Amino acid sequence: MSAVPAATFPLGQPKGLALGGTGVPEHPGGQANADVLVAAAWEDGVRYFDTAPMYGGGVAERLMGRALAAYPRADLVLSSKVGRLVRGDEPVPPGEDPLWRFDFSADGIRRSVEESLERLGVDRLDVAFVHDPDAFLALVTRESYPALERLRDEGLVGRIGVGVCQVPTLLHLLRETRVEVALLAGRLSLVDGEAVDEVLPLVAEQGVTLVVASVLHAGLVDGRDSGQLHYAPTPPEVVLQVAAIKEVCDRHGTPIGAAALQFVLARPEVAMALTGAVDVDQWRQNLAWSRWPVPAKLWRDLAAAGLLSSDLPPALVERASTA
Repeated sequence: MSAVPAATFPLGQPKGLALGGTGVPEHPGGQANADVLVAAAWEDGVRYFDTAPMYGGGVAERLMGRALAAYPRADLVLSSKVGRLVRGDEPVPPGEDPLWRFDFSADGIRRSVEESLERLGVDRLDVAFVHDPDAFLALVTRESYPALERLRDEGLVGRIGVGVCQVPTLLHLLRETRVEVALLAGRLSLVDGEAVDEVLPLVAEQGVTLVVASVLHAGLVDGRDSGQLHYAPTPPEVVLQVAAIKEVCDRHGTPIGAAALQFVLARPEVAMALTGAVDVDQWRQNLAWSRWPVPAKLWRDLAAAGLLSSDLPPALVERASTA
């Protein structure tokens, strides 16, 4: 895949997979692993990279920042998130996360962006996502968003976005603020179609760039079941649904991961699917799945069996009906 100048596409590359930083801190290879992973993604045409202070308590930002320093800054799009500050040496109150704490105040937003820039080794974020502000919506409207607008005016932030797991939170912020990029995790997939009825029409109407994440649900739909769906035990009916989808995929010689990725990427409202690969092998696996020649009959069979979380996207309907 050849590189595309960032100005020609909202996230710097043709529609497909982008690289997220969630898995990078988990690998014992540290910086060497991050360097190889980013190099592989770059070679495969990726120009959009995402991370967050939450991932490893700032570790992911440092690893990805150093890895990305080898490539022209003007040729890539880099996003991170605000709303969680890395604790560092701060005392940890009982029951709270030892690596980070919530802070959606105006001062917290500025500090978050400035600290992310330092860890990443850059002078601006192309996108700053307000990160999972489910319990702080009034504060986000009152302080977080205006703070990000000021940072944008100063050139420290490009686009203002929202990164969430909860559809009601995203809908609220789409209606109450000017969201330019939305990152939605886990609510548009083979087994969860919650975003279809309201989010997809709204982002299309508003011209919002939509990025999806957790399409594979941390292994649930790619053969390595984590036992979790949306940070809770996977419901038995979803386990059975995945098993039935996999049986159909196996009959057609298609990895279930390929069906999962392409089911989402076929949505015209989706600009990119973010994959938090841990290492280059996982990255190349996901990339291969995104390009797998999925037979049209597989889509017909899944739809006929009522196994999908929502209706087939129009592009897949056309394929299934004409093949």
